[in-house]
Amino acid sequence: MKNIIVLFGGESVERDVSIITGLLTLNSIDKEKFNPVPIYISDSGEWFTGDSLFDIETYKELDQAKLKKVTLLSGENKLYAIKGKRLKELLTIACAINCCHGGNGENGSLIGELNLHKIPFVSPAVMPSALAMDKEITKYVLRGIGVKVLPCKGVSDISELDKLKVKFPVVVKPAKLGSSVGIKVAENEKQLELAISNALRYDEKAIIERRLSGFTEINCACYMGETGIKVSECEKPIGKTEILSFEDKYKAGKRQFPARISPELSSKIKRLTCKIYQKLGFSGVIRIDYFIDAKGEVYVNEINSVPGSMAYYLFCENLSDFSVMLTEMIAQAEKEYAIKSTLIKKFSTSLLAIKGSKGAKHL
Repeated sequence: MKNIIVLFGGESVERDVSIITGLLTLNSIDKEKFNPVPIYISDSGEWFTGDSLFDIETYKELDQAKLKKVTLLSGENKLYAIKGKRLKELLTIACAINCCHGGNGENGSLIGELNLHKIPFVSPAVMPSALAMDKEITKYVLRGIGVKVLPCKGVSDISELDKLKVKFPVVVKPAKLGSSVGIKVAENEKQLELAISNALRYDEKAIIERRLSGFTEINCACYMGETGIKVSECEKPIGKTEILSFEDKYKAGKRQFPARISPELSSKIKRLTCKIYQKLGFSGVIRIDYFIDAKGEVYVNEINSVPGSMAYYLFCENLSDFSVMLTEMIAQAEKEYAIKSTLIKKFSTSLLAIKGSKGAKHL
């Protein structure tokens, strides 16, 4: 039976959300086909596994001493338990599912490590993950493929405000954070300074973005299935305030699904979602959040390369359907890895055998 590791937790303010996504995924994997293996990443970056990690009650008073500390070795798709100064092989990894939100789990770092260990993964690759993580860079790239985004300015220090001309009101947020953490609206210079200072507590860069009035937020997700890209119906999240808060997203918020928008607008958003997925080279499942202004213009707000709960609720009526979805994504990850494995990675030269090589003079 194939061992599927599910990675979650991590050094991120979105750690708790990641734990929920990880547990949902772990407990939904088809256990007749796969052996799901939890890999909890602590807030200090250590990796742990253990049967108790399947139960959400474990995390209320987590005792890491009762878990197995684990690691990978370079070039091997095997999981090892760390016992003092020794390693004990536990299992061979067939595929990994990335459920880490934010931080090194979502910016491509974790995927880069899985690449080095020759492990197929259900997640976007390094490049699209990195692009989607930085909201300012995301906008540059999306403009390049003809997708509308709101203008923004990135700042790394409060002193940079002296050089900026800001037309209020604006929204200020950390450039590489999600779940609405650190977001504030600024109506004047004083509020702007406070908002930037707040955002820079969470990230080394903040972005200042024009605030729309009377806009509608719409979400749409997609993933690569056996027969091509599968695009979800559109969803309209509903919060207590115009800009969705963390509480709106995970506690008190409501949703309208499918969103009550025109068929033409729904089709346009679905086409955009599919276009972005293909053009930016995504894999796994992503969710894209859109703004629709009062005139009906569609703007991409952000791309979630590891969406909460793997966005299953936009595709599935129940967890049995999610199990099927996971099986499909695992098969696709293995297929993509098999294709990459056929690429030529060696090129025979005689450079190192030549005495006084001319090439060496240019090093």
